[in-house]
Amino acid sequence: MALLDDEELLPFFGNPNIQRQGARARALAAQRDVNTLPDPRTYAALQGLLGLGEAGLTLGTGAVSGAVGMPYGLYKGITGGGYGTPAGVQQAQREAEAFMQRNTYQPRTGAGQSLVESLGQAMTASKLPPILPEAMVLGSIPRQAYLAQAERKGMDLERAVAPAVERTLNRGGFPAGLLQDMAQGTQSQAVPKVVKPPRMSAAEAQAAGYWHPIGAGKKLPIPISQMSAEREPVRGLMDRIIANPESMYGNAIIPLTGDRSIAGQNLLGIGGTRFENPVYLEGGYDFMRTHSPEGTVWASEAGRSRAIQNRIDKAAQDFGGDVFGVYSAMGPESMNFNVMMADSLLEQMKAGKLTKKSIGAFDKEVRKIRPEWKGVMSPEARQQLDVNGALRQAFVDRMQLDEFQNAGFPNIGYTRYAITDPRLLDEPMYSSGLAISKMAPGSELVTNPVTPHKTYNTQLRGEYVGGLNQSVPMSVMYPSWFNERRAMGAPISGDVRSFDLAKPIQQTNQEWLDGLMNYLMRQQQTP
Repeated sequence: MALLDDEELLPFFGNPNIQRQGARARALAAQRDVNTLPDPRTYAALQGLLGLGEAGLTLGTGAVSGAVGMPYGLYKGITGGGYGTPAGVQQAQREAEAFMQRNTYQPRTGAGQSLVESLGQAMTASKLPPILPEAMVLGSIPRQAYLAQAERKGMDLERAVAPAVERTLNRGGFPAGLLQDMAQGTQSQAVPKVVKPPRMSAAEAQAAGYWHPIGAGKKLPIPISQMSAEREPVRGLMDRIIANPESMYGNAIIPLTGDRSIAGQNLLGIGGTRFENPVYLEGGYDFMRTHSPEGTVWASEAGRSRAIQNRIDKAAQDFGGDVFGVYSAMGPESMNFNVMMADSLLEQMKAGKLTKKSIGAFDKEVRKIRPEWKGVMSPEARQQLDVNGALRQAFVDRMQLDEFQNAGFPNIGYTRYAITDPRLLDEPMYSSGLAISKMAPGSELVTNPVTPHKTYNTQLRGEYVGGLNQSVPMSVMYPSWFNERRAMGAPISGDVRSFDLAKPIQQTNQEWLDGLMNYLMRQQQTP
């Protein structure tokens, strides 16, 4: 379906009858003199009504011309022979701007101009975005904020141009980005429609940011640089301390492997989707900073916590001195296990418009793996996910199937992005050192902590002592173990899995200190 041309669209903007009536009213008003009116308030009232009408007309026509003007300009840029070139982009921008100026009513009375100006100031103060050219100082507007003025009149036109806009988005490039930026925030109560990534080579997609470890092998719906999440701090964290490796000399370290989640913040929304209930983010390496004042620094399941404590006790016995637990980042898919992930997906599902058929198909797929699943619509769904880690993993694993992603289910990679601490987005597996705690050899596990972790039921005692300025590779933090593997001829491809199973104890001797300090020094010298 072709876009409507300029002349065909004109009747929809600024009803001619209204324009004629407005012109007549202004002419009559101009002939009046406040000194000859029986009541001076009559003139003021007329001007006020006329100004209100003009402001409303500006809002209405500005909203509709804004909704169609940008796609119209984009269409002109595509068909003008310069698509994909700077000249084509400039043409699209000029056509869009000219279109909106032609089709937005401009107030002519002082009252009308004052009202429009006041509306713009009020919208600026309330952080609402622009829907009319006169208020370009505003940001991005949620759809419900302009439903009353744009959706009643402009949605028919928006639907008319939708096919061409969809084709443009699929082609990608600057014009697609322009439309995506324009649409940001307009679906705050619905899971954003994920546009299929444009066709491009693997190298181009990699360079553009469509391929990233956060996607766990799946192409992202938009480049990671364009993803957004709304968060707010809700729990105080201890001040970050920069640890000095020299102060750890002569002791021992063990890895505390954990996911990459943020700690101490509420996740309020993802992309254009606002959550009904915020999701508290618990960490992550900064769990140490939220819980150290309560005497604990790590959380895991009971069995894994016992294994970690046993390694702490062995390190103290073998090497004497202190034992430090060093955070090491697991891969992005480790997020699939935690409650934060399941809660964030459910919040997006609540805001979306999934069909009963697609939900039923999804539930059926989950039950193939976890027969105990009662279904998305069950009142017990949240409780089931909160207490059953294997079920959470199945829940996430099935949701990322193309069948459900194409049906409008929340995007897994995007959700991982929203939960992940920005400092860890691009770090390799088991990068280490952002958080370090002095552990407590011989301590009992904490099964009734002051502040429980929703995912993990057991905590370990310790004291946060700081962290390095940056993560370092696991081979730098645990050189003895890696040197032994190379001496044995063990393949590098098996290092990651073996590292997790071995939980190596590293003596913080001179070799360790020299290797770590030299690495950090080289990183500082790298531009």
